[in-house]
Amino acid sequence: MKLECTQCGARIAVTSPDAFASCTYCGARAVIEGFSGASYYHRPVLTDQDALRKFPPGTAASVSLYWFPYDPDSLAGVFTQPYPEMENYTPPSADRRVWDSGSALGTVIPPDPDLTGERGVIYHPFLVVMNASSGQGTMVDAVSGGIPGVVPAAVSSDDFKPLEESMKAFFRGVVPALVIFFLLRGVSLFWAAVLGMAAAIFIPELYPRIRGGDK
Repeated sequence: MKLECTQCGARIAVTSPDAFASCTYCGARAVIEGFSGASYYHRPVLTDQDALRKFPPGTAASVSLYWFPYDPDSLAGVFTQPYPEMENYTPPSADRRVWDSGSALGTVIPPDPDLTGERGVIYHPFLVVMNASSGQGTMVDAVSGGIPGVVPAAVSSDDFKPLEESMKAFFRGVVPALVIFFLLRGVSLFWAAVLGMAAAIFIPELYPRIRGGDK
């Protein structure tokens, strides 16, 4: 593939689909538009601090931004090498923007020319969090916050007991509200109702903290 320099008009030989190419004659940098298709990227939503909050304090050593190439239509991975944790992961659609030099902060994973064809690519952002003790990295989707390769634990229906949960809600919220209402109704019916409603709303939230986080 050859790209025409927008500054001096020279033909630049491009041997790999990197994000940019430099003219060997005048040194100008040019955006490679994905093999006659445009190159795009998904705008990150999460920050480094958002990614760090997903791990216990003190366990992360560093956070780095990586851009992985995907097919712009199917969002199938078009990486140059396999990544086991990404095999069954499809990134979410997000705010799509045209790839430019300002988007290249971080590490860009080059796409496979045999997989991109003429369609171009869309780069999806991941925050790689390095573990301080093991030195291993965990990828966090910078758009959705999901962790590729980690399947969320399913909640069993056996763990939910409607009668027990209803009784907990009653005693945590309704009972304190009724107690406050009957204690204050002789003083002020209005304030008894207001404070009773406040107790029904806020006491269930305070209860787990009073019990040391046990909900």
